[in-house]
Amino acid sequence: MQLEADAQSFMYQHSHAALATVDAGLHPLSTAVNTVPDQEGRLIVLLSDLAEHTANIRQNPAASLMWVEQQHSDWQAAPRLSVTGEMVRIPAEQGERYLQVFPHARDYLTLDFHFYALRPEKARWITGFARAQWLNCDAVAQPWGWDLAREQAMVGHMNDDHGDAVDHYLSLLGEPGEGARMLAIDPWGAWLWHQERLRRLPFPARAEDAGQVRETLVMLARTRPEEFFLARP
Repeated sequence: MQLEADAQSFMYQHSHAALATVDAGLHPLSTAVNTVPDQEGRLIVLLSDLAEHTANIRQNPAASLMWVEQQHSDWQAAPRLSVTGEMVRIPAEQGERYLQVFPHARDYLTLDFHFYALRPEKARWITGFARAQWLNCDAVAQPWGWDLAREQAMVGHMNDDHGDAVDHYLSLLGEPGEGARMLAIDPWGAWLWHQERLRRLPFPARAEDAGQVRETLVMLARTRPEEFFLARP
């Protein structure tokens, strides 16, 4: 199960992925998307009705998402994860978790954009050159121990009552500053917003419930930057 846990952590640390679809003639097409896991273990994307990949999905829902460690100098040797499944359109209210991480995207809903969800059926985890394995998808795409309302309450509490701690988290990322806002919390970390940039605060281990989230955030608020860099996944 450690491989699945490592792959899951990797997936949660990245908000951008490549989406692959196939058209009516079975020709492949890949594009870049933002993607956010929800509390049910689905992967949520927001797509325009006018996009070629959306037209492909309407005819054939088979799709794949891939994440790559972007800082690596050689992508063929970089850690990367691919998941495949069917991409299904979902109601706007089921896409609210996506808007936690990308709140500006709410404006797109007044245009021709709709939410889609992919529930992984297969997962391919590559930890480096010639090190590829198929994983148990049920372990990679696990439900969480809290719902969206609880997440929003935790985020609101941090921003309203512990802004100094949120700023401290920036220093853990090597980017000290003031005025950071927490946007979202998931089992493997939190998304922060500062100076028009999205930043990821990884947790040292998966938080199984809201109580463990609180314990982890308190621990990180007391952690020095040099300790954090030694312990981060």
